[in-house]
Amino acid sequence: MSTDDTLEARLQREAQFHDTKYSGGDSYPAHYSVGPTQYVYNRMRDALGSLDGKHVLEVGCGEGWITRDLAKRGARVSAFDISPQAAENTRRILAADDLLERCTVGVMPAEKLQYPDNSFDIAVGFAIIHHLDLGKALAELHRVLRPGGVAYFAEPLATNPAIALYRRLTPQYRTPDERPLVLRELPQLLSAFTHYEHQEFYLTALGAIALTYLPGGARLFPGLSAGLHAIDRMVLRAVPALGSWAWYTMIKVTK
Repeated sequence: MSTDDTLEARLQREAQFHDTKYSGGDSYPAHYSVGPTQYVYNRMRDALGSLDGKHVLEVGCGEGWITRDLAKRGARVSAFDISPQAAENTRRILAADDLLERCTVGVMPAEKLQYPDNSFDIAVGFAIIHHLDLGKALAELHRVLRPGGVAYFAEPLATNPAIALYRRLTPQYRTPDERPLVLRELPQLLSAFTHYEHQEFYLTALGAIALTYLPGGARLFPGLSAGLHAIDRMVLRAVPALGSWAWYTMIKVTK
């Protein structure tokens, strides 16, 4: 099988899985009922700053709530997803808030973008690039960003043993091709960019997520999570190497 055939088979698996997920399939683990990744998105949102007049690429629009947020904040958004169902859901959400005129929503793989060179000021993706053929997708990202353009991605990490075990025990929640990131691999992966930095989240705060599986744990999650995130900020500033045991990383790259 050729490289192109292998990639096409992978893209088809991803599209089918996410079409089912975004059609209402049972593809979310129980702890997502408390919205644990909202904390990470809020940090990304703060890092983006003002979006007025910016042309923003959203890599993997999923359910459309990030697309809507970007447009409400003044961005002109070009969003896409491998899943036609995701694109349809996103258009519906944008239409409900009269935001479609600020956005275009396409169906395409991140490895074969249909945008001209040097098109975007900013790119954003949430829990997406670990699904991709990173070599091809990052080359495409570099091509479509303008010189000096930046991209932010929030992604799960592969190197916490407890999370790795959980992933092996719950394969129904993920695609067979996805691969969480490894921090030590970032320099080589991002070598085409002029600069990159990363920040990790959910080290001790993983305990708040585990609590959600106990009776009444979801009610305790917000307060406990906030306290543990404060501890994580101090610990990870003091010992950055512990970030490899975190759940999520937020990456910023500059072209």
